[in-house]
Amino acid sequence: MGVPQSKEIAHGEEYAKNVMFLCNHNSCRSQMAEGWLRHLCKDGSVRVASAGIECGTQIREGAKVVMKEAGVDISEQKSESMSNFKAEDFDVVISMCGCGAKLDGEDKIAWKKRSVWEDWNLDDPPKLDTGDLNVYRRVRDECKAKVEALLKSL
Repeated sequence: MGVPQSKEIAHGEEYAKNVMFLCNHNSCRSQMAEGWLRHLCKDGSVRVASAGIECGTQIREGAKVVMKEAGVDISEQKSESMSNFKAEDFDVVISMCGCGAKLDGEDKIAWKKRSVWEDWNLDDPPKLDTGDLNVYRRVRDECKAKVEALLKSL
């Protein structure tokens, strides 16, 4: 069974693990992590979604370009809001940007109470990139390494 490309069927109780990548706007780091997990988990046992804590916006063009350079196409992924999902549907929740404190409120704390909660605190490429996509590439590669380690731990 392959990993689905549509978020409509991206998670569910029929899978061994359900992973959510959260970031402020679901436009870059969480999208790259989602793309890597889809690409690296060939057996379909782990399902993935990503969402923005504040809102969903649109995927950054730089993220699409550098992921495509690495052989991963994220152009069909959608940027969504965390409010479109329920915390209890996920076993693993990863914050991409050190934004875990934004989940401390009563209405969001359930996200941090999943069986696995991590805050990867990766740099924000759009804020640091000088126009040559090098920061995007570095964060892309950091994402891949972290997703590979996550898959090994699951």
